[in-house]
Amino acid sequence: MIAALLFAHAVWLSPQVDTLWKKVMLAMPPKSSTLLTFWSPVDPIDPPKKSPKKFGVNKIQWEFPWMVEGYSQSPDFGFHKFFRVFAQEQKGDRISQVTQMLLRLWDLNYKNLRLSHSPKYNGGLVEVYLCFGGKAGGEQLFEVDKGLDIRTHRDTDVTVNTIYIYDMTSFTDPIEMAREVAHEYGHATLPPVGGFQEPEDWADGYLGEKLFLRWIRDGMAKGLLVPQDAMGATKADLDKWIATNVDPLIDAAAIVAPTQTAMSDKSASGMNEFIGLALYVETLFGDTVFARSMKMNSVSPADYPASAVLAIEEPETVKFNIPQSLIGKLIWIPLGTGKLKGAVWIKRDPSGWVQIMGKAGEITISNTPP
Repeated sequence: MIAALLFAHAVWLSPQVDTLWKKVMLAMPPKSSTLLTFWSPVDPIDPPKKSPKKFGVNKIQWEFPWMVEGYSQSPDFGFHKFFRVFAQEQKGDRISQVTQMLLRLWDLNYKNLRLSHSPKYNGGLVEVYLCFGGKAGGEQLFEVDKGLDIRTHRDTDVTVNTIYIYDMTSFTDPIEMAREVAHEYGHATLPPVGGFQEPEDWADGYLGEKLFLRWIRDGMAKGLLVPQDAMGATKADLDKWIATNVDPLIDAAAIVAPTQTAMSDKSASGMNEFIGLALYVETLFGDTVFARSMKMNSVSPADYPASAVLAIEEPETVKFNIPQSLIGKLIWIPLGTGKLKGAVWIKRDPSGWVQIMGKAGEITISNTPP
């Protein structure tokens, strides 16, 4: 009934074209609490949308005549527009591909982390600009734009959450396209952790690409997502990328006790240590504990080991299994004041992390009195 009311004239998996709009509703898992759709004008928008960012020595605002809008229906937000994606050219339908992937990432963030777009940026709207100019790559910015405030429906100066992807003619490799979209969306949505000097100031982009692409890969493995949800990247593509760029960071984080000193390293190595530790917490304990650890953390990566301990102390019980790659190895886990069942700790650090022998079978952390 909800789908019928909200998505009238939409066709399951296939676009329906009328004289004004093309409308696509994405297939959702059974009993999904959300629905996802994107709508786009059949013709270029007139006048074209101008970018908030001004380019070159003459400070020119680039014009974008093509647009797709991405919507979700959810228990917390109702029917809400979360994306506007603009393109300077309409080649290969990249604009629809990017919008579809972004909607899937919003859905994963919402369901896994209970996280959505910050409402202080034009009511939670993320605007994406696909540019044929510029150096290949992307950036995410918080800017001021002249336009329609979606909360008041008035033309005014609004603070906007924007993503730019440049040199769209080079944007052709599926796994690299998926990585770029996931990276910039990480900057736009994940809790900020920064202070690094390389490879960039903030870690949420690199964390986002690794976290989101693994979630998508896992969704494909369960038959819930398809390559079209990841710019055409297949499960095999994602398996290979994750084995190279994600799994080694997790395994390295597991075998060393995290310290504020190590987490304070501002180099690329220090960023990898933080990202590896965050992904390790998510791998061991799941999304709820991981989400709490990120939300309780400050912007400093040095505080993250303590935030992970606080997060693991909150639930009455936490049940988890050691990943196969860590069975038989000495590994560190956050425990705090909890009690461990199914494994024996070997060494305790004053920070609340303990060293255990990785073993097969379920392990329980209990935070209730005996």
